[in-house]
Amino acid sequence: MGIVLNDFRVLKGRGMVDTVLLEERWMESNSGIGHVRYSTVGSTKEIQPIIAVTHKGKMAVAHNGTIPNADDWFKHLLERGAVFQSTIDSEIFLHLASMAPYDDPKASVVWALSKISAAYALVWMHADFIAVARDPYGFRPLFIGRYKDGHVVASEDAALRAVGAVNVEEVAPGTVVFFSQDGIEKQRFEESKRKFCSFEYIYFARPDSTFSGLNVHRARFMMGAQLYRENRVDADIVIPVLDSGLSGALGFSSESSIPLDFGLMKNRYIGRSFIMPSGRKEIVRKKLVPIRDVVKDKRVVVIDDSIVRGTTMGIIVQILREAGAREVHVGIHSPPVSHPCYYGIDTARKKELVASQMNIEEIRREVKADSLFYLSLEGLLGVLGRNGVCVACFNGEYPHLR
Repeated sequence: MGIVLNDFRVLKGRGMVDTVLLEERWMESNSGIGHVRYSTVGSTKEIQPIIAVTHKGKMAVAHNGTIPNADDWFKHLLERGAVFQSTIDSEIFLHLASMAPYDDPKASVVWALSKISAAYALVWMHADFIAVARDPYGFRPLFIGRYKDGHVVASEDAALRAVGAVNVEEVAPGTVVFFSQDGIEKQRFEESKRKFCSFEYIYFARPDSTFSGLNVHRARFMMGAQLYRENRVDADIVIPVLDSGLSGALGFSSESSIPLDFGLMKNRYIGRSFIMPSGRKEIVRKKLVPIRDVVKDKRVVVIDDSIVRGTTMGIIVQILREAGAREVHVGIHSPPVSHPCYYGIDTARKKELVASQMNIEEIRREVKADSLFYLSLEGLLGVLGRNGVCVACFNGEYPHLR
């Protein structure tokens, strides 16, 4: 994680926030930007925010998302004499602002944003202002809230409400908001082409977050209910894979009248296996502990949010069988992930995605489940809305290429 304060003092370190932002490292400041990331583009040693002295003054930027054509931009800028200090695509924004055909830093920021169509929600600091912006598709979320005498910005409204922010609002796609001594200024730099990332609803976001008026918990609950309507199965208990599978399991249980129970408990000291760089099998073993009295001799339906590589679900099925489950059926409250994401989710290369290499029956055999069923794409779109979400990881239709 990294923090840059308004006078460009820096606090950075590897690890969880509470291991980096220790009280003895706190610094007084009236504004700043921060970033917490997992590995997408760039080395894990390169920690945002990125700082640079540009033609428009000293600037820092932190970016959630991925620029799909970053390699082309690197080549284009290097050919024009740019010198990059990192391999992080976020640095492209700073180079573009520096070479923008304007003297005004704000106009330069807007010009830079208009050159990149996807995918970003970012915070941008200059000596005279802080800017926050969201790409025209709105792939990644961004919220603003009022806090005491100032403002706070985050990727989820739940984070803002947790600290006591009020008047929380979602930044519209294709919009930049400037905060300065002169107040707040909003500019629309491109018309909205809204294609919000469906995986935020499925996996990434907290259940108490809300995007475009749809609560994440409610969305997952409806996905689980629709999953049962499409795939009726006889079982004794429904077991969620915690945490992001819980809401879907509740919906599946409610619709099916099959009781829900906690047959797998989560070790809170282990992070999300989806974003761990290696050792996934060992991580899952340590992360999820079966409750034998719950699953022994039962026909179990285990509900999870997604299957990406297949390794995690295979070990979950094995854990439940070792705990005495008589049958293990697997329900996924999203469609098969068969295409890579180019907008900021680390869903691996296509050849590493199990659904791109196998059909559902082959995946079932791979994870050794008695049955395996997914939510259909039509079912997902029925819950999330047909025109406002990106489902490229399910159907390979990438909005920025259309």
